Amino acid sequence: MHDSTERPNTHRGKKWNRSKFVQKMKRHGQRGSQLQLDEFKYLSAILDNITGDKETEDRQLMASNVMGQLKGKEIRTAMNLVGSRVLENLIVYTDEETFAPLMDLFAENFRVFCGDKFASHVLQRVLSTALLRAVAPLQKKHPANEQEEISKKKQKFGGEGWNEKCIWPGVEYCLQEEYSEEHRERCCKFVERMARFLMNNLEEFVANGSACHAIRQIILHLAGITEKKPIEGNETKHLTVPEAWQKLLHEFSERLLSWPQFSDFASTEASSVLLQDLLRAVAVTNDAVQLKQLLTKIYKEVFLASAKEKKFDPESETQPNLPSVFTNPTIVRLLEMCIAVAPVEFLKNKLYVKLFRGHVQQLALSKAGLFAVQKLIDHTTDKDLMDLIFSELEDSLEQLLSVGHTGVLLVLARACGRLNCQQGKFVKLLLDALHCGESATEKLIMAVLGLHPADGPVRDPPNILMHGSLILQAILFYTKPIKFVTALLGMPNDRLAEIFMDQRGSFIANAFVESKFVGEKSREKMVRHLEGQYSRLALHINGSRVVEIMFEAGNPAQRESIVRELAEECLPQLNNRVWGAKINKRLLVETYKQNPAQWRVLIKRDVKVTQLFTKLVGGKKRKLESSN
Repeated sequence: MHDSTERPNTHRGKKWNRSKFVQKMKRHGQRGSQLQLDEFKYLSAILDNITGDKETEDRQLMASNVMGQLKGKEIRTAMNLVGSRVLENLIVYTDEETFAPLMDLFAENFRVFCGDKFASHVLQRVLSTALLRAVAPLQKKHPANEQEEISKKKQKFGGEGWNEKCIWPGVEYCLQEEYSEEHRERCCKFVERMARFLMNNLEEFVANGSACHAIRQIILHLAGITEKKPIEGNETKHLTVPEAWQKLLHEFSERLLSWPQFSDFASTEASSVLLQDLLRAVAVTNDAVQLKQLLTKIYKEVFLASAKEKKFDPESETQPNLPSVFTNPTIVRLLEMCIAVAPVEFLKNKLYVKLFRGHVQQLALSKAGLFAVQKLIDHTTDKDLMDLIFSELEDSLEQLLSVGHTGVLLVLARACGRLNCQQGKFVKLLLDALHCGESATEKLIMAVLGLHPADGPVRDPPNILMHGSLILQAILFYTKPIKFVTALLGMPNDRLAEIFMDQRGSFIANAFVESKFVGEKSREKMVRHLEGQYSRLALHINGSRVVEIMFEAGNPAQRESIVRELAEECLPQLNNRVWGAKINKRLLVETYKQNPAQWRVLIKRDVKVTQLFTKLVGGKKRKLESSN
């Protein structure tokens, strides 16, 4: 399904297929290569053996053996498609004696590696590895429960990597491995040396695609940022770095600010992205003066200069007459980053007033300004500014639905909840746009989930859009979500179960239970309302989550009722599925089937232990274990 909150050409929904990728590399990897045939075959075989299930010791051993075989051939290996991929995966796991000479080799050949489309990736991996080894002692150790959360997030988002095509990323490995102080100091000097080299050759390298990637990476690394792309909805994570690196970053910023014809620098794709990364880096260092200086320069010489080039004509009907700032995609991307990092006053008094005011509705309905409007709403923390934006959009919700720009509705719903403003008005306007203000409970819920008018054709199975589900979840956290609470409880429980078995719809159960504005009685009604559907839910991968959620939300009698239903109706099938086996183990369904009295004792004891443990250390609930 297409996510309208994301930019075109990103995350197209195609899962990365490693085997196809490797085969394609092999087919094209020897063209124009300086490697001999036997060397190429050796590297191809190594690439086949780099699989994600290998243990750390195996990775270290392979890195040691392969780097020994490639000694003296590192440069031409790095300049080959297959060779560069092998080096990218192995370098992280090299020991001090192997990695130190590599840094010297790369330092002596910076220019060669920066300009080559394959070797530049290896250079970036060496840089990242040196960064992690250098700054590891400066990082704070996470408590055990935080480590568990971090581990779960890594598994959810694809591991610990720098990119999804890196089979052995090794970020945590580099941060946890023991290295000598001398080696860490050497890594630190390598990062600084590379930063100064790229800074001194900025004019030459900024127009080179491969070298520009290296410049962007060094800028982010000087601020302690390891991921190249910001993660939407999360603050940029960064490592603690030496104070001298922040001074180098400041020099980078000064060099770019003094660039002749600065406005042209923002008009090309590569250099615009470079400015975006610089904004990200300066923002995480909390250097408010430097950030304001950079934002002001971009605002005056890029945004205002573009706005003067073309007068806005509000009466033009022949074509979308957007403000000229929004006619250049690279400038729009830069504007989005400025919105994300700008202080509240700068966002309100400069960016909104000069670029958005009076045009928000038009921009939200256009493809060119859609994401900029979403960024603006998503990063607004001032209620007065939110009221101004809302007033411009309140008459266009139905138009936004008709053109499929549902991402604007989502960020609007979230902003109303976040800032505790315009909540009732947003709900009314949304229901009016969906023609479901007076509809029956089921039609109302399905109209919101599918973001289609309630008077349209009924779809079976129910059509649940991601944005529709997220909007409903946001509304459940409003101060008065009673209309939707009543509607959910008024639905037939088999239809409600269908929603909860959907990947997107299942998270509505989380919002219903977690919202402090959904009363305790309503939660208990929901647990009771789903009786008769728990066995059906437990056998489904998404529904099984809902069973656990409702079990935790129910009172002791309701918990026993849930487990009794599972024991009587679907116990034999539970262990045939991974998620079913988890439910069986978590809720002790088999124990209940054998001995209900023992189950009550175990459940009661677990509740007491969990409450005590939470009071003492703020820990998480332990898993129930049968004494059998």
